Amino acid sequence: MSKDLLKNVAADRMIKEMMGKFSQHQQNYFLAGKTIGTSTYWINDFHPTALNFAAYLSPQVALAEQERFFQQMIEELEQVARKMQKKALITYDYAPQLVFNTLAKDNGFHLIRTTVMPKMPLSSALDQTKAIKIASDFELISLTALKKCPEQLAELTRQSYADYQENHRANPVADLSLEKWQEVIYADQLLDAPLVLRVKNQLAAYCFTFEDHPHELTWGWMGAVKPELLDFLQQRQLSWAQAKYQTLTGEFDSTDKLATRTYRNYAFELCPVYETYLKNV
Repeated sequence: MSKDLLKNVAADRMIKEMMGKFSQHQQNYFLAGKTIGTSTYWINDFHPTALNFAAYLSPQVALAEQERFFQQMIEELEQVARKMQKKALITYDYAPQLVFNTLAKDNGFHLIRTTVMPKMPLSSALDQTKAIKIASDFELISLTALKKCPEQLAELTRQSYADYQENHRANPVADLSLEKWQEVIYADQLLDAPLVLRVKNQLAAYCFTFEDHPHELTWGWMGAVKPELLDFLQQRQLSWAQAKYQTLTGEFDSTDKLATRTYRNYAFELCPVYETYLKNV
């Protein structure tokens, strides 16, 4: 039934993706014998305090009916959240939000984060860089080199976990051991790309790099004691990448000041905005 309801919804919308993964939690809503709404929910073990859900209401239904079914959906999801001892409901999708998410903004949900994943030619990024001078006593260290120095590897692991926690206060990360966090962050990191900048033998900046798609350099988690030190490291990463990569991309969250700054430092192409809404239960 929900297939007909969602037939005109783009494949990259959250409701389409999660309905396929979590059909066992699907709940349909009917009006005059027709399916006019649907929802599903799931648990994110990485961010376990909230109940994640996706939902959809037909835009063809009158606003009063939309609001009525919205309230029913939320009440049922809140019951599930309490039963599972979750502290909040959380939902996300691309802007402009679907009808359901538009209603959510007026009914106790608040925007906690926006995310952009823009692209640009890597050569253009190199052309936009400005020379930055730092102390002469610095090192650029790859993951391959870092693995030969367990103390420095552990230091980066601890700092990146602390930074991630700080940037996700509204939807806290799980209480992970450093060994587990290390498994997460280093799994796909480019082995030979500059990963860490050390100045006077101190961790000064880091920026994770990935190749999610061929010939595409992706910036991920980042941190620095001073923003300009991150700028310096990223410029060195671009110089390193130019022989192999044609495109620069990244995942930039509004809750991460350094990521937001990086996004604004370069003339990335326009891209969709991903919005995350949360309601405490």
